[in-house]
Amino acid sequence: MENTPHYSGSEIEPKPDRSLWYMVIGLGLIILIMGYLTFYVDDATSIFSSKKNDNVAELVANSDVLNDNLAMNDEEVRSSLIKFIEVFYNDQKKGYFDPPSYFPPITQTYYNFHNLTYQRIKEIHWKRLADMKNFDLTWDVFSLDFERNGNEIIANYLTRVSYFQPSRNLDVSADIRYEMIINEEGKISSLRETEILNLVESPRSYQADTSSLGDGNNVYENKVSAKDVQSTPESQKVEALDDAKLYDSGNVESVPEYRGGQKALAMFLASRLKYPAKARENKIKGKVYVGFVIEKNGSLSDFKVIRGIGAGCDEEAIRVLKLSPNWKPGYVKGYPVRTTYILPVTFQLAN
Repeated sequence: MENTPHYSGSEIEPKPDRSLWYMVIGLGLIILIMGYLTFYVDDATSIFSSKKNDNVAELVANSDVLNDNLAMNDEEVRSSLIKFIEVFYNDQKKGYFDPPSYFPPITQTYYNFHNLTYQRIKEIHWKRLADMKNFDLTWDVFSLDFERNGNEIIANYLTRVSYFQPSRNLDVSADIRYEMIINEEGKISSLRETEILNLVESPRSYQADTSSLGDGNNVYENKVSAKDVQSTPESQKVEALDDAKLYDSGNVESVPEYRGGQKALAMFLASRLKYPAKARENKIKGKVYVGFVIEKNGSLSDFKVIRGIGAGCDEEAIRVLKLSPNWKPGYVKGYPVRTTYILPVTFQLAN
């Protein structure tokens, strides 16, 4: 007789254990909720609050932000400004320009245009650069100066710009001073040119080859054929070989610099500068702008004060710069050249 399993009526068929499935489903729901809160809700606590944010609450929140900004000391403000301006210009060099990232909804001033929306800022920015090919801007960290005006920070700094202007067939270089006003929200409410120095405009002796123009982010290159070189007037060939020719720092291919870079230069100045007694006594502070020539061997010569503050500070700035070791000279076509340079030397009284 074949053995078959036998179940009595009292025995119950076992059910599968679904607790693991329930756990997985529960974790999945938790992850979805957390993801939603992370990406779509600015303040998760507001979901569980029955109170709606009113204008008073918003004003209190903004006041907290203002208090934090006002509590920053000058060194913290300077450090933050340097990082902000550096990123601002680096983004533009990469072809990235998103006004909402840097400007409030309505901007007071942008390159001397007033009360602009995001769209108008972008239009003006790109229209301005359309006639400034191979545009290059380097800002001078040491020229940065700032002051507080209520909840705003007003920054002033010097830049060196160079570009080719096709409409006039000119190579242009200049030192331009900018004023940047940053509001309490960390946005640029105003950016304008306040002074143009050392403007040099040089006509090109040949028609630029526009085939090298890219999509607006590529560097503008001038292609000169063998025919162009052979047809260059003899007078220009002699000028190109003139050892005494003086170049503006914005017109050289490689800008001269202190060996070791800006940090090394700052350390050199800090270690050698002596605050004049008369200036200290009269609480005179500020920047002395010294112009000089960097020779082909890197030595400095022809010192002169472009703009000074007096009380012995002008003379002290020149004295220290005369002690400077040789710099890296400027280069044109792979050869060192005599180059003009302007350096701001800061005199700041200790608090």
